[in-house]
Amino acid sequence: MKEALALAEMVLEAENPIGEITGPAGTGKTMAGWAIAERFRCLRVAAWDGITRHQMLVTVATRLGMEGPGVAERLLARGYGAERRLLVVDEANKLSWRVLETLRYLADECGIAVILIGTELYSRKFSEARTRPLLLQLGSRIGAKRVSTRHLDRAETYAHVIRPLFGEITDKELVTAFWSGCRKGNFREAMELAGECQRVMAANQIQTLTPAVLEMAVKWMANRYAVEG
Repeated sequence: MKEALALAEMVLEAENPIGEITGPAGTGKTMAGWAIAERFRCLRVAAWDGITRHQMLVTVATRLGMEGPGVAERLLARGYGAERRLLVVDEANKLSWRVLETLRYLADECGIAVILIGTELYSRKFSEARTRPLLLQLGSRIGAKRVSTRHLDRAETYAHVIRPLFGEITDKELVTAFWSGCRKGNFREAMELAGECQRVMAANQIQTLTPAVLEMAVKWMANRYAVEG
């Protein structure tokens, strides 16, 4: 989270104001994006499948408070000298190269600093034979302004999930079992597993996290994914 906030400051001050946050699903990218949006009171767009260049421009213009017909064209004419605003685009893996290039243009010419947030599907666009040549300019603008999220290790899972929600736990095997139960530190699944543990504890009037509670919660998670699959 600290790296993400530092990235936002860097992007706002950069000559090429565009950066990215990438990582596997469930590792806190969206949370980082919301933290940036809250700290810097910036614009935020969550992309959807099939979003077009025009739809992105209209959405960004609306976030800026523009109204009426022709907002996309007026946004593109905003000009480099306009007051710089920060735009966070989540789910960037759903963007076509044309939409990504449009965001690059906003950063270059329209006073919009941009942070792109996406999974490995987004990152892959910069190396695939079909799209790599089309995104060379965007990649060069991003440069080193990148943050990568990852799964938590056992100590981080304990510090950021287990201890805040369940208090001090000295049973190292229990901590390891919890870490393994959330796919070895996937933050999203760790929070879901913690929530299920709390439900089991409340239903059985148990005050502390125990191996039996964790086992029940892990089984619920496994059954849920089996059903979803």
